[in-house]
Amino acid sequence: MTLIVGIRCTDGIVLAADGAATLGSLGQQTAQQRTVKKLSILPGSIVVGVSGPVGLSQRFQAVLDQGFQANRYSARAEVAMGVMRTDLWEVLGPEWAAAHTVASVIGPQAAMSSALSSALVALPLNGRAELVEFDQQCAPTLATNDLPFMAVGSGQGIADPFLAFIRKVFWPQGCPTVRDGIFSAAWAVEHAIHTSPGGVAPPLQVVVLEPNGGGGWQARELPDTDLRDHHHAIEDAEHTLKGWRDALTGAPGVPPAQRPPA
Repeated sequence: MTLIVGIRCTDGIVLAADGAATLGSLGQQTAQQRTVKKLSILPGSIVVGVSGPVGLSQRFQAVLDQGFQANRYSARAEVAMGVMRTDLWEVLGPEWAAAHTVASVIGPQAAMSSALSSALVALPLNGRAELVEFDQQCAPTLATNDLPFMAVGSGQGIADPFLAFIRKVFWPQGCPTVRDGIFSAAWAVEHAIHTSPGGVAPPLQVVVLEPNGGGGWQARELPDTDLRDHHHAIEDAEHTLKGWRDALTGAPGVPPAQRPPA
């Protein structure tokens, strides 16, 4: 279970992810671990986040790194993402074929568990930072000024409406700045962590792709100190909303009734 959020910004790309990994066998979940970093930074300032089996994530990273180093993604973004799709399908295609073969023996749910995946990739293409989503068939979608945010994973159903609300309130005219994008992505993931019925859990991870000051791009992971600052900003925003509610109704919110001791 996973949530990975990506936002195209005026001055870069922001990605955020939760930290839960679900272990399993034959489609059955066995344990959850909360020490996983789902966003990986590759040479060339490529940031990759994959929702799905860890092994697929590792192989996706390898083929994207190889393709970037071989200069296979040097065309315009809309063409380059098609080349990336071909490279990723070389990994995923055989998994879908194998799932089809064994489905009659172990069942379709167990068979598909090793092939179901989606990914967000941020990378510099022709001097510009781009964000691309790859779905379960590796079909790519490029983030644009009109569609600047994306989410993949089991928490997508929670994150997408929340991000749409944030966009309407904070950056309705297009893309946010990286600073606003960090706040928005972090808030969306924290909201999903607190409201998801299961599978999305801390710790929060945030990576940004931004100009390096020399005409190129650099990817960096935000340290815990920065994440704490954004957590406090989220708490301030929620507190402000509560204050607005109190001013609107003329009365403070009524605290929930306390349960009697057992």
